[in-house]
Amino acid sequence: METSLRSGIEGRLHLHVFMEFNKAVDWTGLRAVTFNGVRPNAQATAGRGAKMREMKNHGHFYVFADKVGTLKVATSGYEPWKDYPVKGWCQVRLGFVGRLKQVESVRFHERLGEYQAEQLATEQRLQALKRPFRPEVLAALQPWADQYSADQLRYKFLVLRGGSRTGKSTLAKSLGDVYGWGSPYIQTVQGAPAPDLKEFDKESHGYILFDNVNDMQFVLDYRALVQSNNSVHTLGQSQTGMYAYRVWVYKVPIVMTVDDSAVWNSHEPWIRENMFELVLRGPCYE
Repeated sequence: METSLRSGIEGRLHLHVFMEFNKAVDWTGLRAVTFNGVRPNAQATAGRGAKMREMKNHGHFYVFADKVGTLKVATSGYEPWKDYPVKGWCQVRLGFVGRLKQVESVRFHERLGEYQAEQLATEQRLQALKRPFRPEVLAALQPWADQYSADQLRYKFLVLRGGSRTGKSTLAKSLGDVYGWGSPYIQTVQGAPAPDLKEFDKESHGYILFDNVNDMQFVLDYRALVQSNNSVHTLGQSQTGMYAYRVWVYKVPIVMTVDDSAVWNSHEPWIRENMFELVLRGPCYE
């Protein structure tokens, strides 16, 4: 039970309920969930496939977490941490840390800080192992980088293609140093069906790297986004809209790394017209 903070009616309350059924439910009439003659905004979970259980657990935790305006929480025996795992990012986003005891909250953030510090130290050590990139590789990329020096309606995204150990990801992560753009926002895509830009910040990130794209459908499903046009893009969409967020990536360079084993056709008409592709036949470093 929560206070309806966005309502203009003082003292108005609303309920969030997440339920699982053993058989299909008729969502057209909603008789099963009618309350005092009123039909709520009830919709089925849109998730499918291997991550279905994870999405359901997220739904359970969403109604459990103590958010701003929460008045009372009750569960029916399916308890977080006891019956299902809760990812740290979910706790932070829903403000759950506020429910923890002070010492637990402090320790939670200390651990996050320790991991980040260790990762940064490791990254600094790995910098010493990097070798200079081949001049002809950087020269080949210059026309792609030059397009961002002027305003355009859309921009070509960069695709670095090659086999394993050709240095695709290392090169992609270093483009900010090469062109003075700063640090990239990195999503390791693999089999992900959609871009995840929830943490992208134009003030902190100079460009976007979609690393290890396994299927060109990832690009074709989000054509306007990868063109870095002036539109505001809505991501994380679902039937309820509870995960939706908006991003503006105008003139933000977008880079992708694609392995030779990926499902990718460089001759697909739209991809051919809108990408700048560099195929690495061997290591891109000296």
